[in-house]
Amino acid sequence: MLDINYIKDNREIVKKVAEQRKVKGLDIDGLLSDYEKYLKVLREVEALRQKRNELSSSISKASEEEKSGIISQASDVKNELLKLEDELGVLKEAVDKALSYVPNIVSQEMPVGEDEQGNLVIKVWNPKNGYLHIDKPLPYDDISYAPKDSFNHKDHIELGTKLDIIDIEQSGKVSGSRFYYLKSEAVIVLEAVFSLLKSELIRRGYTPLMPPLMVKERSLFGTSHFPEGRDQVYKISNDNVEGGSDLFLIGSAEPTNFSYFMDKVLEKDKLPTKVYAQTTCFRSEVGSWGKDVRGIKRVHQFDKLEMNCVCTEEQEREVFDEFLEINEWLYQKLEIPYRVVNKCTGDCGYNASYFQYDVEGWRPSEKEYMELGTNTMTTDYQARRLNIKYRDGNELKFARTVNDTGASTRPLIVLLENHQQEDGSINIPEALQKYTGFSKILPKN
Repeated sequence: MLDINYIKDNREIVKKVAEQRKVKGLDIDGLLSDYEKYLKVLREVEALRQKRNELSSSISKASEEEKSGIISQASDVKNELLKLEDELGVLKEAVDKALSYVPNIVSQEMPVGEDEQGNLVIKVWNPKNGYLHIDKPLPYDDISYAPKDSFNHKDHIELGTKLDIIDIEQSGKVSGSRFYYLKSEAVIVLEAVFSLLKSELIRRGYTPLMPPLMVKERSLFGTSHFPEGRDQVYKISNDNVEGGSDLFLIGSAEPTNFSYFMDKVLEKDKLPTKVYAQTTCFRSEVGSWGKDVRGIKRVHQFDKLEMNCVCTEEQEREVFDEFLEINEWLYQKLEIPYRVVNKCTGDCGYNASYFQYDVEGWRPSEKEYMELGTNTMTTDYQARRLNIKYRDGNELKFARTVNDTGASTRPLIVLLENHQQEDGSINIPEALQKYTGFSKILPKN
């Protein structure tokens, strides 16, 4: 979250960013007014606590005649203190609640826009021609540079059904809509994608984690998935949970990966610390019902490999650029046409975002680019919530966090669609073949 003193000193900037990011119902003036009231009552409470302590100390030194007066005075102080402490609690709750909705400030590099149409395309790559020469960012809806079809491409679900490697009919019977079965070569290819990426991350010195898939509320609040994204998260009934705690299924390894550093003080010379985790993830997809219902693009359960980094302010942009470099390396290895998009203020995701790029892969069946992953710089917004600090000499500073979708189930969609052949078979990119053990998926009949 933002420091309250920063908000005080930059009131109009924070208001403008909240408006650009379409945060509804946030009253910055009201927040700061409540905070001033809180400070006033806090001073009164501290003065009364000091008075209470002084009276308590004076009793032992007082005569019997004086004690009754001191006790009466202490009783009055206690009653007044209880009333003010209740008021202080109400004000603190109001301030904390409002603070939790204040979004991060945004980078000057982030475009201002209402929705995805305000995003800007900064890179375009395809296997045949490499990078498209771009003099200045391109409009989001301009796809004139997209690969041209040499035949009518089928979508991934039609391909998957005919090849008997994706089954959404049976998963519908078992679990309902927005679930799927992957089988045979589809499973092997997807695991090969993850294995290819993990090999590169290990080569670069990243630390693998195997984190919990269920977390307490603090982890989701700490990474800014709560409070605004609460409707996207599945809550576990606490009837059978040890200690009766509320637990939530993760929609990404980001909350658990960063929570590994929660309440810790790291040494500056050990930063940046880069980790990754491949996990199963769960999302309700509230707000997207009726959209992308065909196939495995937008589902309730999926696998994802998340890359995360805790670093210093001086290191965060270098890490952000490295994450993008890894994203591009992967999709070039997979021979997938893609573009890199600079997300705008109205489409930059959760409140922690300071600067954000998406990598989008080409879907020939739909004649559109599809989001494959997001690379996000969050400054110290998450670290403040999770209390992640590092020691810089004699000073303790809040760390910086950067996160990235390394890979998920979605690359399988663009891989199948872009590498399909006219006979219905799928060519496997050379980089994956040492993991798959085959170079082609052939029709079963």
